[in-house]
Amino acid sequence: MRHSIFWFIVALLLGSAPLVQALEMDAPVPAYTLNLEGGGKVTAQSERGHVTLLHFWASWCVPCRVEMPRLEKLYQKYHARGLDIVAIDMDSDEDQPLARAMMAHYHFPWALKSHAEVDELGRIWRMPLSILVDRKGIVRQNAWAADDDQGLPESVLVAGIEPLLGAAPVPIPASGMQSGTSPAIQVLHPMARATAPGQEEGVVYLTLVNPGDREDALEGADSAVADHIMLHQTTEMEGNMAHMAHEYHLVIPAHGQVTLAPGGHHLMLEDLAHPLVAGQTVPLNLHFQHGATVHVDVPITPLVP
Repeated sequence: MRHSIFWFIVALLLGSAPLVQALEMDAPVPAYTLNLEGGGKVTAQSERGHVTLLHFWASWCVPCRVEMPRLEKLYQKYHARGLDIVAIDMDSDEDQPLARAMMAHYHFPWALKSHAEVDELGRIWRMPLSILVDRKGIVRQNAWAADDDQGLPESVLVAGIEPLLGAAPVPIPASGMQSGTSPAIQVLHPMARATAPGQEEGVVYLTLVNPGDREDALEGADSAVADHIMLHQTTEMEGNMAHMAHEYHLVIPAHGQVTLAPGGHHLMLEDLAHPLVAGQTVPLNLHFQHGATVHVDVPITPLVP
């Protein structure tokens, strides 16, 4: 209640004042740095080449809670085409545990305001509020917010985001080459584990080889057999229990390789449509920062006792 009263008073005092004062439409986005919960960093420079939605919210904000599932739906639909959504939580220290509990239900990255350098974006006067930036780092929506307590409708979000994404990438065989001069990332030794009865998650391991002259990065994956796929890294083991961190960007050095293997990085297939059966394959599309989408049919190996 105290938060609602505060923002009501602010609205009365400000009248028609800009929601984000220092930000100009159709101009380069000012510098910002977001130190993500769970590890990793997002900056204005690192987001070049992506369509980025910077979303300011708080756990006590009712329209924020309404809008969040819409953002998750858009992230699942468009992330492979180049959309990044990063949430910046504006809660006070005492409300941060609730924010963490809420964000456990969503897959896009987020940062606490205390771990974010966003002063150059201007003062945030209301929430939820979003800033939409195109692939060239140009602000296309400044202080994107709804006029009521229901948040931005999905249709409005799609209408603003989709034109900035362009055409969806066309999958190519893992052994093929992308169009142009850069070779595609090569996939070696792909393997998925068969699942036990009732198991709703699967895991994929593989090696990614970059034959090109510049580094690339694995930024996502999708498959017809899973609702969504997350890039995880095992951070520690306690007995038979593995602790995992969600990652968003796995760099593959120029003329180098990275291996996703047990005890390290892996792709987690979540909410499987059906069990993974030994002898069959998992159709997998891998999405890279610079290269084309690569398709590979991953063999399923027997479940290890």
